[in-house]
Amino acid sequence: PGHWPDADMLPLGHIGIRAERGQPRMSRLTRDEQHTLMTLRSVARSPLMFGGNLPDNDDFTLSLLTNGEVLAVNQHAVSSRQLFARGNQVAWVAEMPRSKARYLAVFNTGDAGEVVAVQWSELGLPAKCVLRDLWGRQDIGAVEGGHGFKLAPHASMFLEVSPAPR
Repeated sequence: PGHWPDADMLPLGHIGIRAERGQPRMSRLTRDEQHTLMTLRSVARSPLMFGGNLPDNDDFTLSLLTNGEVLAVNQHAVSSRQLFARGNQVAWVAEMPRSKARYLAVFNTGDAGEVVAVQWSELGLPAKCVLRDLWGRQDIGAVEGGHGFKLAPHASMFLEVSPAPR
């Protein structure tokens, strides 16, 4: 009562400050796992309640919390849903009002590298699309038909997939 469960907090950065259990420490999640956590919470439009000590964070943690493109999906996307779950491969998709783009999050939940393949038709998009890496804040370019995303264990990618201009 009157207390937010730890499961709702983002365990990123410097955590455990004045904790009920354990000592103050940095998150035990790898960088890939931290990206994966933020990607899933953002594409699913889940609340982003930070569980760390903000003044003590490193640049990487701050980059997770301040990426405007990722936060825009969390705050403004609609129709967020799981696209598929195929063994250790999972994909989610979301849309933005008044946009033809789709926001695609692909995940490797396994302990070995995987290639997660997505066809643009699964997203309701034409054969030729332009990709943008939201975490990298960079354009990838035009890709025909679909793409196989090579992911390390517990890793993810978060992309904007837009119909290519004609």
